[in-house]
Amino acid sequence: MLEPALSKVHRILEEARQNLSAASAAAVEQVYHDLLHLDHFMEKELAAIKADAELDERGKKRARRAVIEQAGRKFEVIKAKRSYSALNKVPAANLLDAPVEEDEPVLKFLREKEIRDRLKNMTEAQILSLFGESLFDGSNPLLRDAILNAPAGFEMLSAGSLAKMRQVPAKKRPPEMTAELDPVRTIYDTVEKIFALVKKQLDDLRRRELPASLTQSTTPGKRPLKF
Repeated sequence: MLEPALSKVHRILEEARQNLSAASAAAVEQVYHDLLHLDHFMEKELAAIKADAELDERGKKRARRAVIEQAGRKFEVIKAKRSYSALNKVPAANLLDAPVEEDEPVLKFLREKEIRDRLKNMTEAQILSLFGESLFDGSNPLLRDAILNAPAGFEMLSAGSLAKMRQVPAKKRPPEMTAELDPVRTIYDTVEKIFALVKKQLDDLRRRELPASLTQSTTPGKRPLKF
């Protein structure tokens, strides 16, 4: 059922094996195997539904939708397990002012991500109003790094503000810390890419099993259906 997505995930895994360290590639491989188990669960359940002579086509459609929704819940468990969620428990009140432990690169990466998650619904004006001074004087390096390290396409501030922030001398980071942090960021980005592929596949499968009245767009000249 997830073959189109899993085929792409397998290619990502092969690239990880070629370009990442053995430990980093193993982390990606664990995700791949979790998704294979999810696919096997779906295949087994859907095969049983297909073979059930007591279900009419409408009942089978309902049962398939239930399996896909259950698979979606299992997928969320996989995401939680593989997204370092167990480590991401820094109190929110302390995040923006927390000192950076130079010997804990994974924790720093997680803190940056949580800061971005908490700021993502704020406008640039709101962020600058609350934290502007500390962003441009270098007094809050963790917040500054969280914003500057946002993934491409998800920038939280305008290009002008980001350029101004970069003009502030960055806090020097030991080379060994950078060497440890970069693989963590690479693994996380790779896993997030995989999760996006699988989520899209699950959403497409679920959509196919919805009643036709919920998936058809309203035709001009006809009234929309009410539920």
